[in-house]
Amino acid sequence: MKRISLTAAMAAACTLVMTGCQENMESQIIGTYEHPDLPGQTFEFGEGGKYTNTAQAGALDCTVRCPGTWEVDGDSLIIVQESDKTTYEFGDSVTETTKAFVKKMLEEAAKNEPARMAFKIEGVDTTAISLGAKDRIITYQRVE
Repeated sequence: MKRISLTAAMAAACTLVMTGCQENMESQIIGTYEHPDLPGQTFEFGEGGKYTNTAQAGALDCTVRCPGTWEVDGDSLIIVQESDKTTYEFGDSVTETTKAFVKKMLEEAAKNEPARMAFKIEGVDTTAISLGAKDRIITYQRVE
């Protein structure tokens, strides 16, 4: 009986330690990061698991925001995009035809992307986050 109580206590202690580590990792991740290959595309990881992917098209006066959620699961960052809640902001120079084309193109592209994505957290600090997926590691610079 003593052995079972000791095992249960150790399991509870491990759970508390792991939960604390996960919460610490989440607090380190909170912020806004820019994609290194696509200037103007940012990923915001907010408190309470709020996520926003924002893309600004330089040649087209347009800003696209796709919300979602995020969480840390072990050594992975899980992002769930809510593509059906995407918003578009177009400048006055953009025609209605172009607006419709951009929306349709992005809606079609979203159909081919998984809503839920997992990335291995390779590193995070006050300046950047490095995420791994498909044998590639990308470092995103913190902008806020």
